[in-house]
Amino acid sequence: MTNMIDLDALGSAEMRTDPFPWAFYGNALRDPQALIDAFPTTGFEWHSQRRILETLGRRGTDAWYQHNVATRALLELGETRPHEPAELDDRWLAVVDDLLSPEYRERLSDVTGVDVRPLRMQAHFWRFDEGAFFQPHVDKPHKIVTHLMYLTENWTEDLGGCFRVLGSNDPQDVHTEIPPLPNNAIVLRRTDNAWHSVSAIPRGQQRSRKLLQVWFWGE
Repeated sequence: MTNMIDLDALGSAEMRTDPFPWAFYGNALRDPQALIDAFPTTGFEWHSQRRILETLGRRGTDAWYQHNVATRALLELGETRPHEPAELDDRWLAVVDDLLSPEYRERLSDVTGVDVRPLRMQAHFWRFDEGAFFQPHVDKPHKIVTHLMYLTENWTEDLGGCFRVLGSNDPQDVHTEIPPLPNNAIVLRRTDNAWHSVSAIPRGQQRSRKLLQVWFWGE
């Protein structure tokens, strides 16, 4: 039995096939407000492109805002110990235990139809600040399964940061748009046509889009 991740909710997710394999479900976490309150504030690193642009004196440009994204590791690739645990609340350490449990991998395998049990796992916190967005892209071939769990408090659709399921590499070819509302989750199975993006967060927005992203990597 896991403590913080609701495996029954995960197990209820149904993978859709149009336009590629993906699932959306709610109630991903048992105590989302506690995890939102304990979302880490230290140890984040800015996106590499943002750092490069600052070095080039291009802070505040359109490209700089696009990459106004920071990440912090919870579990590094293939590791079984949390990254910098002294800086993490005990509730997040309980999430680590859940992610490392056989039950989590079994449930995700059942949902996706991909046996993730032998694959290496990685988990990162993400924070999207004002202006940030992701252009249409397909994940790299070794990024087999992705699990997103949203931890953004008091978010509304007009604040942007929506996950977009796309029918092609055209940013306007939006099949489904999912706002990052708290305790909602998305599961993706990587395919060659799994185009997706994240809509822009308006500049001047003082709140951040927050989530935990879990990947399972092939060779």
